[in-house]
Amino acid sequence: MEEVFWGIDVGTSGCKAVAVNGNGDVIAAGDERYDDSLVRTETGGYDQSAEVLLNACLNCLTNLARRIGDGRRVAAIGLTGQMHGLVALDKDLKPLRPVISCVDFRNARQNEEINGMFGGAEGLLPFTNNRMLPSCTGGKILWMKQNEPELYRRIRVVVNPKDYIRTALCGVPATDRSDASGFGLYDVRNHRWSGELIRRLGIDEGILPPVYASGEAVGRLLPDVAQRLGISPGAVVVAGAGDAVMQTVGSGAVSRGTYCVILGSGGLISASLSSCPRNEGAKLQLYCSALEDRWVAYAGLMSVGTSVNWFRKRFYSGPDGENAACGLERMEEEAAAVAPGAEGLLFFPALLGQRNPVEDPFARGVVVGLAPHHARGHLYRAMLEGLAFGMRDVYGLLRGIAGPAEELRLSGGGAACGLWCQIFADVFQLPVRRVRNYAVCGALGAAALALDAQAPGTTAEERFRRTAVDAEFLPDPGKREAYGALFEIYRKVYPAAAPLFAQLRRYVETFEAK
Repeated sequence: MEEVFWGIDVGTSGCKAVAVNGNGDVIAAGDERYDDSLVRTETGGYDQSAEVLLNACLNCLTNLARRIGDGRRVAAIGLTGQMHGLVALDKDLKPLRPVISCVDFRNARQNEEINGMFGGAEGLLPFTNNRMLPSCTGGKILWMKQNEPELYRRIRVVVNPKDYIRTALCGVPATDRSDASGFGLYDVRNHRWSGELIRRLGIDEGILPPVYASGEAVGRLLPDVAQRLGISPGAVVVAGAGDAVMQTVGSGAVSRGTYCVILGSGGLISASLSSCPRNEGAKLQLYCSALEDRWVAYAGLMSVGTSVNWFRKRFYSGPDGENAACGLERMEEEAAAVAPGAEGLLFFPALLGQRNPVEDPFARGVVVGLAPHHARGHLYRAMLEGLAFGMRDVYGLLRGIAGPAEELRLSGGGAACGLWCQIFADVFQLPVRRVRNYAVCGALGAAALALDAQAPGTTAEERFRRTAVDAEFLPDPGKREAYGALFEIYRKVYPAAAPLFAQLRRYVETFEAK
């Protein structure tokens, strides 16, 4: 019986899964959406139902099992997914509350408290080599302890969303090194929880999960779960990796000079490292890689695909119920008809706050230069350009550690937009290579880890180095000067708007409270 290997990607707005054979070739794929599952709370945070995530993933896998057909046995399963979310499980490994999402910043005050205890963000570097981002799981744990003490006392273990799915699959609560890095409590250089930091914060170290290497087996698929999925029991379930890390290596960005740009709900630019340098100024995230003895440096934007989906829903979803694919196609057509620079229109894409290069969870989107002659095509082109400018801005933080980029590898759902790929090539003045299976790059990486864990032969790293591309976009030298000038204007937007963001925050706190 032929063995197959599954990879699951538990995203913010949907679950994706792929099945590959022993050569790593895709034989089936599927997805299950939960686009509207993020719920804004009264405190301005974002909750997400853990049950919705689990049921969507199980449905996705059930459909995948039907697609692979008879005569094949699932040998191993790997996972990836949204990082930084908090899933608090009780003694029966059931969620105590909804997931505190990766885009949730309700713990901003707890983070200020943590930084104050250690003299600022750089004070955490001796413990973790990272700053505590507002999105980090560690700050969310502290928020829960202070604001939901009764639930906190009932916690058996805290995991991230993809780890919750794995727990449901094999019954073993755990995480991997890359997702542990995103807690803000993990010593990434020495691969261990920072006990001293955790004790000083007053967090119970016993609720933190065991940490595995990404390709390490955590358990086996539970018989009742196998029955529900319609497959034979006994499949090995490996640890996997957080999506930012998994897509970096899965896109083929494992060599110096090759950078990865991920265009998902959030977005990031990242590079692989063979050593873990000191995180000078605490400006980057330096996380353990999915590959042994490797690290990933990255910086990201909070609102990438989120911005695109917001724009589609607000400006391209008519009463006729036009589907998302048609809406996105029309958006690209109209934006492509607009000249670079969108006729003097600039978009600053901080709809859900600013993570890099300056951390400000209360930053918001800004449109500069709006005039009567601008139409929605101008706005959308300005949005695509603004998101590319945002990535170029944070790239400046990375190149000091990872070296200059020689090429960009694009993955994630946003890579479907050929215009956007070309904009990246022109803004960065670098060749852009789109990963062949860009929409399921993370799930494919997770499947490669599962394959590596069970099948001898080619390693996951060797497969990642040979990642195929389906399109290449070369930079237009004629756009260098124009985009360079516009980028310099873009970089002035946040410093100019930051005082206004602070005033708006005070306004909201004063008047929405009433």
